[in-house]
Amino acid sequence: MVSLAAIYILNIDGIIAQSLLIASSFPTSRNASTIAMEYQVEPELHAQIVLFSTLFSMLTVTGVIYLSYVLF
Repeated sequence: MVSLAAIYILNIDGIIAQSLLIASSFPTSRNASTIAMEYQVEPELHAQIVLFSTLFSMLTVTGVIYLSYVLF
């Protein structure tokens, strides 16, 4: 929602707006779990968050791709 608002505020259209919206919908990075493992800050929890966000992204990214096609 934040990226969609930023796209509208900056008045960006077309393929650039679609690309920005789709790129903002990708799951959390694996870097979070890597840093958690390095500093021993609940690495199992961070690994689970990355796993579930990646699995859930199959639905959300598909929806955002469709939404970007409809909006722009």
